[in-house]
Amino acid sequence: MSTIKFDCRWTSEVDDQFVKDWTYVVRSVFGGFSDGFIKRKYFENIYGPSVMVVAYMDNQPVGADALWRNDVNCQEAYQSDDTAVIENARKKGVMTGFTKVELSKIPSGSYIYGSPNGQSYWGYKKMGWNEIAMYSAIYSGPKRYAEEYPQKMSKEYAQWWIVGTDKYYIKRFGHYYLVSTGGCRSFYVLLIAEVDADTALMYPRFRKLALLIYRSYKKTWLWRLRRKESMHHISWQDDPGVFPYWKLDGYGEES
Repeated sequence: MSTIKFDCRWTSEVDDQFVKDWTYVVRSVFGGFSDGFIKRKYFENIYGPSVMVVAYMDNQPVGADALWRNDVNCQEAYQSDDTAVIENARKKGVMTGFTKVELSKIPSGSYIYGSPNGQSYWGYKKMGWNEIAMYSAIYSGPKRYAEEYPQKMSKEYAQWWIVGTDKYYIKRFGHYYLVSTGGCRSFYVLLIAEVDADTALMYPRFRKLALLIYRSYKKTWLWRLRRKESMHHISWQDDPGVFPYWKLDGYGEES
């Protein structure tokens, strides 16, 4: 029986071979993950170092994971992200091992959260993660959005993370919002966050007519129709209070 071994490091401590092994796994499972994207996300992080893990079986990299530094409400926070396990190593306790070694690295008092997909969600629940909320996309205007998410996105965060050719700004009733078209032409755009005017003007203006939708944790009739498409917010701790949902979604992913 093969033994699974874990190498867990802060991004400030990794070497070229470690990054090569981590990258090999995530590209094998997901594709994408350009060198530039990995550098921006993990090594140019505005908050500081993240934690990365590589799992080895018979001295070969078979799993990769990270607790990505992504602070919330001025609190040190880490998002479980980029979890990848090569097929022949699945159902061997790799995900459980990731959680154990990563948690041993994180300072006490930090907030640890994630947004797993449907395949990995139940694995996290089994390990003891708590579901904080379930978000679905609903149609609504900026006023309702502001009631749920009063926190603006900072210019520093937008410059670092909100990139791509599908990102725009809109202006509604004197307020500025970043939106995403999702890389496709449709009758709606997804509202990312409210920002100050100087932040908005870093992006092109969206000038077409479209519905504005955003992800809400409220269980409306539309939520019930779209439940299977919902985005989970899980955490190792309890509810952190007002949580900007754009800290969960992959707006900084390559487009």
